[in-house]
Amino acid sequence: MRVISLRQRLLLLLAILSSLALVALGTFSYVRAKDAMLRGAESSMALQADTLANAIVSQYAGEYARAVASLRQDPRVVACLSGQPYDHQGLRASWSSFLRLRPEAYFVYFADLAGRVHIIQPQRELPPDFDARTRPWFRRAMEHPGVVGWSDPYTEFITGKTVVSTVATVDDPAGGKPLGVLGLDITTDGLRNILAGVALPSGSGLLVLTAEGHPVTSTGLGAALADRVDTTPLRNLARGTYTAHAPAQSGRTIGGTLGDNAGNGATYLDVDGERVLTAVRAVPGPGWRLVLLVPQEELLRAVAPIRYGTILAIGGMLILFAVLFAVATVGTSGRVGQLAEYMRSVARGDFTVRNLFTGRDEFGALNRHLNELVTARRDAEAALRDAERQHRELVENAPIGIFRTTRDGTINVLNQHGAALLGFRDVAHARALLDDSVIPLYAEPMDRLAMLDDLTAGEVVTGQRLRWYRRGGEAIWVSLYARRTGAPDAPEVESFFLDVTDQVEDTLRLEQLATTDELTGVANRRHFMARLEDEATRAQRYGRPLSVLLLDADHFKAVNDTWGHEAGDMVLRHITDVMGLSLRENDLIGRLGGEEFGVLLPETALERALRTAERIRAAVEDAPVAVRDAWVGCTVSVGAAEYRGANDSLDDLIRRADQMLMRAKEGGRNRVCAQQATPTCANGTDGSGRNDPAGSGQDAA
Repeated sequence: MRVISLRQRLLLLLAILSSLALVALGTFSYVRAKDAMLRGAESSMALQADTLANAIVSQYAGEYARAVASLRQDPRVVACLSGQPYDHQGLRASWSSFLRLRPEAYFVYFADLAGRVHIIQPQRELPPDFDARTRPWFRRAMEHPGVVGWSDPYTEFITGKTVVSTVATVDDPAGGKPLGVLGLDITTDGLRNILAGVALPSGSGLLVLTAEGHPVTSTGLGAALADRVDTTPLRNLARGTYTAHAPAQSGRTIGGTLGDNAGNGATYLDVDGERVLTAVRAVPGPGWRLVLLVPQEELLRAVAPIRYGTILAIGGMLILFAVLFAVATVGTSGRVGQLAEYMRSVARGDFTVRNLFTGRDEFGALNRHLNELVTARRDAEAALRDAERQHRELVENAPIGIFRTTRDGTINVLNQHGAALLGFRDVAHARALLDDSVIPLYAEPMDRLAMLDDLTAGEVVTGQRLRWYRRGGEAIWVSLYARRTGAPDAPEVESFFLDVTDQVEDTLRLEQLATTDELTGVANRRHFMARLEDEATRAQRYGRPLSVLLLDADHFKAVNDTWGHEAGDMVLRHITDVMGLSLRENDLIGRLGGEEFGVLLPETALERALRTAERIRAAVEDAPVAVRDAWVGCTVSVGAAEYRGANDSLDDLIRRADQMLMRAKEGGRNRVCAQQATPTCANGTDGSGRNDPAGSGQDAA
């Protein structure tokens, strides 16, 4: 039996250790590349899901929720449900304009608590026995009165189309109790268009679910899941009762309950034996769940060469073992040393392919296999860099503004779309003019501090509306979604924003229409009475004075009969203009009906109110209105009353002022009357036309 020398034993040991190192290197390369690829994919999917959820809120759900919140406060709807007269044709006309501007809105309607639908636009005939209380939208609104809500998808009664309804109760302004339900039927076409515009890997998809797991809309793989009979996986995703598994080699298991404000993680589903990575995000408002689905196989295509390289490495190990054993027996240690040095350089990160041996012997084969492994590792590194590049491109090409800042406001990342929204040429231009800080963007710096406090209290801030400045000082409204990122010792704030100036201005216009008299531009009766109630509460709480004036245009019918209603409208507008010049900024004028007006005087006792009333009366008398090349004189009669505190009701206050107004009318008009220990009236002129000193507020008091 041949005895192996010490030198040969050492060479054999070197062969074994080199083979093990080769296997370890291949396995390490594959595992590292796979983990890096999956981590990058999860991060990219999380960002994409956050961006898409925010876009759904800003461009679809939020817009219609705000529209319903505004429509339900329309005084004409409240009047109808209260059994009072209202402008039926005007309400239909405003609803028609509303629907023309929103092609996805299908029907708008409201019903009383008995289930009777009063108005539906576009107009449709309903069966005589139709009861709105049996419909999903009515039940959803009554379950949560006073809150804008969303129904599950259902088949619309008239056309048979599948819609979702945004609904809310119409509440009594005085008692706050529901009078009925207002609803807006919306197709899911706009939501589907938002999903269809998202670029996804092959075989992927998107799915929007209700909180109970019912599909709202879907694309790609999401549509395939939505059509299945077994909806248990969808219900589990929507309710958060899943167990999320990280990649098997990490040994981590993620479990949890999904809520509206949860910072949701990634999970894997088995779909027909294929692992699918999902990212679930709550969509605030409707309470929906957005699910992004990407097959794992699509994510790992870039590391396939590493998998085959590992197999080759094992084969290379066997060849290396055989070759080096042969070298140990024939004394070819020099060639083994070259291969060992090659492997050490690869371990140090040098992936240069070296053709050390070109022959067809064992060393040449081993060199070729080692070159294949090095090439696979180099390709995996390139794939990782490409994944990082794709992530950067996703941020740069996202259809919303994105920036990442330090806590003190220093800009670390800003995408091109965000710079364009703010009026800058490009990112470099924006960072230069802003001095690398987001603080100059805020119209109210305290808004950013409040947002940071909210982030400290929770993980995210969703749908916050802020006033920012564009380049040049133009003020705009933005909808902001922000979340905490970065390391604990270097926290960062990642924000996504959209320009919602048009939506905010539309809402403000709707609010103005709901509170303003269309003819004169002053407060309407509903707004005036609501403000009177607030001021009475404040006066009672702090023991402050409060007075009310009721004014009526004298001989107004004669103006209409003589000059026409257009002239009458001019007189009413003229009276309100003159009144405004005689009042303070915090006083309020309201048109209570016809030619009757009210003036709310906070922090004003009766004596001072009389002086104000006399000033208004005299100003109106001294300022005639030009009508058709003629001057038409106009006067007003005024009744004044002071709020008496806790034992006084607003109805009694208005009644006393109205009684004094009637006394002024009966006393000859063009005068001010107030109820004191002895009711007092003052007029502006005596019978001779001279100024009457008794007309001053002080004398009248």
